[in-house]
Amino acid sequence: MEHIMKNTISERYFFLQFVTESDSLFKQRADRFAFLNAWRACFAQKIKTCAYVLIPGRFGVIISVQSSEPVSPENMLSYVCEKLRSGFVGVLTVSELEVFLQRAYAEELSTEKECIYRAFDIHTMPQRYHVSTDYRSYPFSSFLALSTGRPSSVDQKTVWNWFGGRMRFSLFHQAYYGWVQPDAMLDKAYA
Repeated sequence: MEHIMKNTISERYFFLQFVTESDSLFKQRADRFAFLNAWRACFAQKIKTCAYVLIPGRFGVIISVQSSEPVSPENMLSYVCEKLRSGFVGVLTVSELEVFLQRAYAEELSTEKECIYRAFDIHTMPQRYHVSTDYRSYPFSSFLALSTGRPSSVDQKTVWNWFGGRMRFSLFHQAYYGWVQPDAMLDKAYA
């Protein structure tokens, strides 16, 4: 009897981070809006954005892709970098883009727990890097869209499923809010 193997399409999750040496990139609100609008336009087809944050000098994002073939973090990063080089002309100068891509990093998130903690890590970046006093109100993050359920290009249902629903997403972030307060951090608590 002949067995027919079907390619199983599975969803794969990747955390990508882009960091520059200085905080001068994305310092202006207009630059952040332009970058996020270009990201949405460039990656609307094959990649879903699950969670993101854009702060001066840093962009962190969790993406999902449907794939019947194995995709390595290096291949995913290479694909994203090429799309950025071709689709972000005018949003960033060529030199700014190359600096932005130079220290890019990718890792695959293989468990729901990794996705949950990386999403929390992404959402708290504005407060941890002293860009905002409260990450929950920072406008260049997926947190507001995920916590309120307002229409967004973010793959809300996927993220909510990781946490057990929208309410649990909000409760998780509320419960661990103190972890990102400067006084509650371990290195400062014992000082």
